[in-house]
Amino acid sequence: MSRVSKGADPSGMALRGGSADRHGARPVFLYSSFVYHVLKFKCVEASLSKILVLGHAPLPWEDLAKSYGPGTRTWQFALPLLQDGHDVTVLASRIPFVYPENIEPVEKCEEQGCTVYRVTQPEFEVGGITDRLMTDLDPDCVVAATAYPSYVGATYAGERPLWADVFGSYLAEAQAKAAVYSDDSFIDHFQRVNNHIISMADRFSTVSERQACELVGQLGVNGRLNSGTLGYDFARSIPCGVVDREFPSPAYPDERLGPLDFIVLWSGGFNTWTDVRTLFEGLEFAMSERENIHFVSTGAEIEGHNDRTYRDFERMVASSRFRERFHLLGWVKRSEALSFYGTASVGINIDAMHYEVMFGSRNRILEWALAGLPAVSTDLCELTSELFSEGLLFAVPVADPPALAGRLLELERSRDKLIGVSRRLKSHVLERYSFERTTVPLREWVRRPTRAPDFADRVGLRNEALVAARRVFTPPITPDSPIREKLVFYLKNEGVASTLRRSAGLLGRRGAGR
Repeated sequence: MSRVSKGADPSGMALRGGSADRHGARPVFLYSSFVYHVLKFKCVEASLSKILVLGHAPLPWEDLAKSYGPGTRTWQFALPLLQDGHDVTVLASRIPFVYPENIEPVEKCEEQGCTVYRVTQPEFEVGGITDRLMTDLDPDCVVAATAYPSYVGATYAGERPLWADVFGSYLAEAQAKAAVYSDDSFIDHFQRVNNHIISMADRFSTVSERQACELVGQLGVNGRLNSGTLGYDFARSIPCGVVDREFPSPAYPDERLGPLDFIVLWSGGFNTWTDVRTLFEGLEFAMSERENIHFVSTGAEIEGHNDRTYRDFERMVASSRFRERFHLLGWVKRSEALSFYGTASVGINIDAMHYEVMFGSRNRILEWALAGLPAVSTDLCELTSELFSEGLLFAVPVADPPALAGRLLELERSRDKLIGVSRRLKSHVLERYSFERTTVPLREWVRRPTRAPDFADRVGLRNEALVAARRVFTPPITPDSPIREKLVFYLKNEGVASTLRRSAGLLGRRGAGR
């Protein structure tokens, strides 16, 4: 990729060719040309940065059984920065319960000219690798994709400019999880992580304009809207994005299914905001009217976060007289799940009414659209509203099973409507939601990353967080520590008797060494 960008002449002079004359035009041309190229080189170099991107794995190009939005978000941020010519390193925390247990805690690979580290969550947060990469790479800025990597970034960035992506309302997600489990103690963790990010980052991104407004309110509560930050643009919306790709050859998920069937597809996890009762009752009513309607799901519980919503749905399906037409495949390899897009009639997304949905987005709807698969969905977030306004989404009311059934029956009888929408979907989402277009605010910032105007008030918090984190992964003593340090440590942590026993051994080894 060329590192020379198009634009105005940075020398401020129009360069003219031609032969030399007695007034020395030729030397002026040569000098101007020299100045032009030197200044142009300096301008281009100044606009390129060394960037450490913190995020999640699996990344979209990994063919694993589970694939989640945070991994897509990480690559949505990293790929455009690579394509702009920046020096990008990705450090991705593996989402728990996705990878085999017997792999190394740290894996390094190259992808499209980018060095990618995929590490366990303990390594990412307290294992020392994040701090080591900060020191070894010495990046010009740190870009964190989604909330947990933003929390870790705020801990280890030190005085480097930090872009923190809060991928959906973290506090609203906490409320939703607390409601599912009827346990408000979950909220404390989410609040701690969220406040850590809000207190320390220099710039923020959200998944919607609505969420950007919510985040600005949080900044105000945390004292960051003050006289020194007046006019500073803290938060920008970066919607979910897509990158063009080839999909696997279409395949049916069950050999009993064929082109005459009307297949309703669910992709991904059943999270806290999924309205499984409306989903089930609407499907069951539609199945009672048409024998060729089938439901297929590739996805299940989100292990370690929410296993209750999917179990509730499984119990409903088990009690249905149409349970043979509910094909609950669980988590399957990504390539297999993508192959079902080509045989499905419609994708389905049914959300409950609460703030996470209103401030959030839905990656799965965009990926279906990229494959030309229309969606039936509740219309609660910015993405669904935009697609519905363009006639590219079939909306259904919230918590209304008869209306959902009616919409499915309408589309089953009038498949031409689906064909018409399908033809328009891919070009629309590639134009409006491409990785390159959605990340313009981030791409502009990394060319000349800056700290927030109130950084002087925040740097103390950053340094305190870094020192505290280093205490966790730095052993207080090592075999090479001076004997005095060892004795002080043991006396403080184990008491006098134990320290006396240890000291005899330590002094004995010291004497033997002489």
